[in-house]
Amino acid sequence: MTSNQLIIFSDMDGSLLDHESYSHEDADECLDWLRSKQIPVIPCTSKTRAEMEVLRTSISNSHPFIVENGAAVCIPKEYFTHLDNSLAENGSYLIKHFAETRAYWQDVLENVPMHLNDAFLTFEQAGIDGIMQMTGLAINEARLASQREFGEPLKWLGNEQQFQQFEEYVISQHGKLLKGGRFVHLSGDCDKGHAMNWLIENYRQASPGINFISIALGDSQNDVAMLSVADYAIMIRSPVHDFPVMECKMEQQLYRTQQYGPKGWVEGIEYVLGQLN
Repeated sequence: MTSNQLIIFSDMDGSLLDHESYSHEDADECLDWLRSKQIPVIPCTSKTRAEMEVLRTSISNSHPFIVENGAAVCIPKEYFTHLDNSLAENGSYLIKHFAETRAYWQDVLENVPMHLNDAFLTFEQAGIDGIMQMTGLAINEARLASQREFGEPLKWLGNEQQFQQFEEYVISQHGKLLKGGRFVHLSGDCDKGHAMNWLIENYRQASPGINFISIALGDSQNDVAMLSVADYAIMIRSPVHDFPVMECKMEQQLYRTQQYGPKGWVEGIEYVLGQLN
């Protein structure tokens, strides 16, 4: 007999974390309840592995997590017993990566057409002090944010026409641009949805008698790929931009929250639980 199991995929900045303060306090009670019900919460974020290792501790999360907009899935060793030895090992994790290294994309940026050189500022160019100014992060947090492995975030300074030209150049180099809440992210042909599907398939292989029902929560355009493949998509209201644009599948439920950040996150979870009861 097949049983149902909820599995939650969540963006971090502007979703589970407040856009300004980066606090998750307003969602802590809900996170505790989900943990007590053994419902996995899978961070699916533009953040780095280094950032997520710290953040997972603060929210008492022991599950896999997806970093750098779907560039890699980090799985605690022994979490799944069926995985083969083709995955890379890094510390206490097995890593499935879907994109080239950061160094590859930095080379792409070094060869950008001359008239676009002043249209953006990368994390590498900004340095720790610049990342602190752009994000409001403390110095230790900014150091973690700078430890990109598979892509390069950049602050866009140019106009829309320049952005179109820049995107054409990136595509010609087999790259992809994703707009997040604060930055544009340059990486390979990967996204949160592809990484999410890969991880769900591994949950199914590990538990073939379980029907996994997926919930995805996000606030930005770089969350659309994840929201699009979930059974329940929760768009969290942002204080700084409109809801992302997404076409909803006929069998999919889409909910837009009234509240922002972690309060909206809880609102979305409570909505889905109400639909399922």
